Amino acid sequence: MTTTMTGRAPSALEATPAEIAAKAAAARRAAAVWRRATIKQRVTALRAVWKALAARREEIRAVVHEETGKPLVEVDLMELGAAGLLVDWMTSVAPRVLGDKAASKPWSLFNKRAYERRVPRGVIGLITPWNMPFLIPFGDAFAAMLAGNAVLLKPSEWTTKTALWLEHAVAATSLLPEGLLSVVPGGGAAGEAVIDATDMIVFTGSTKTGRCVAVRAAGQLKPSVLELGGKHPMIVLADASLERAASAATWAACSNAGQVCVGVERVFVEAEVYERFVELIRPKVAALRQKLDGVDADLGRMVFPPLLDRITEQLEDARKKGARVIGGEVLDRENLMIAPALVLDARMDMKIMTEESFGPVIPIMKVARAEEAVALANAGSEGLAASVWTTDLAKGEALAAALEVGLVGVNEPASHYAFGSLPFGGMKQSGMGRRHGEEGLLAFTQSQSVLVHEWPASAPDLWWFPYNEKKAGFLRKLMGLP
Repeated sequence: MTTTMTGRAPSALEATPAEIAAKAAAARRAAAVWRRATIKQRVTALRAVWKALAARREEIRAVVHEETGKPLVEVDLMELGAAGLLVDWMTSVAPRVLGDKAASKPWSLFNKRAYERRVPRGVIGLITPWNMPFLIPFGDAFAAMLAGNAVLLKPSEWTTKTALWLEHAVAATSLLPEGLLSVVPGGGAAGEAVIDATDMIVFTGSTKTGRCVAVRAAGQLKPSVLELGGKHPMIVLADASLERAASAATWAACSNAGQVCVGVERVFVEAEVYERFVELIRPKVAALRQKLDGVDADLGRMVFPPLLDRITEQLEDARKKGARVIGGEVLDRENLMIAPALVLDARMDMKIMTEESFGPVIPIMKVARAEEAVALANAGSEGLAASVWTTDLAKGEALAAALEVGLVGVNEPASHYAFGSLPFGGMKQSGMGRRHGEEGLLAFTQSQSVLVHEWPASAPDLWWFPYNEKKAGFLRKLMGLP
């Protein structure tokens, strides 16, 4: 396995087929041991694992900052803090959600006991992105292991160090079976191998790659959960608290340098307050501090080089079509630094309003009424996240219900991930299936229906052979047949 890694380049680490096979075999052995642990034992062990990882906060925040350039405070809050919230919720509900559940039964079968058992799927394959290199792999792995599975993790080539730190830190606790969490570094071939070697796939990334993952998994009749691209429409009504809305748009579009799947990607503002909204947001964006060292910074750099060209191309397209672009200069191409940009007087014929940007840009479009913005938002192919801003909460919630997205907020931009109790995922081409919530935890299991004959111990059931009319008549009456 090669070990060369350089600054703004993907990891050169590439697991060989033999290494992947060995890790998959170790995961199978670990899964066979781990599935026999009780839910209480899993909860206890995994809480201790998290406690050990959190105690090494300085290490992991340094690794994440090195690979992504994000401000250290964002590592603390958006990666580690959110992970802790997920751990708290998942471990608190696991006994109830994953425990056996009694099933109702017909009165005529009163001598039998029925219940549903949740059993692990086996080995879960995770293919994870570079924008949240600790939170997403850890959160998904934690849920999968809590449900009784082993995990093979294929991280982005751009954040391999973070994944390897996680693998080594978990192993160092000696609290879990050896091989329960393993990392498979590499590119597309490694991802394909992980799909082939596992029983279920959870993928977070682009819609284009997600289709390939879905096709390969479906060809092997393996379930998959996909969280794909988004184009968050933020809809600002005339009666909104414009100060809060402007602050929210600035943060939700520019945090993590705009590299957040649920982040605001376009803002629709009702015409009568459009100019006031622009007046409020301009100084907020201008005041953002952008640095590489991660200290006293609001923004860092981009992670994936092609994004820089995508964003600059979108901004140029907007300029040519009449938009006023403020900011957006490439500050340091080698270090992938681009200034945050406001795109004023945006229109739907501009690429920046219809194509995912995934960077610190805020296109703002004037609309006559909020209902127009809802129609424009629903016309697109993405359906991950959206938000409505108004002081009329009833109207806000009604408009939110009309949006074809998996995640929606009213006067709230993008904090869904921190709520472990909320299912997380998209509609339309933004994915399928859900992580988090009871639905997400149960997705890592399969239901097993259990029926136990309790008494009499030795007598056959009445409906067994041999048949005769006298017995059949009695059974018909017992079952309510005429």
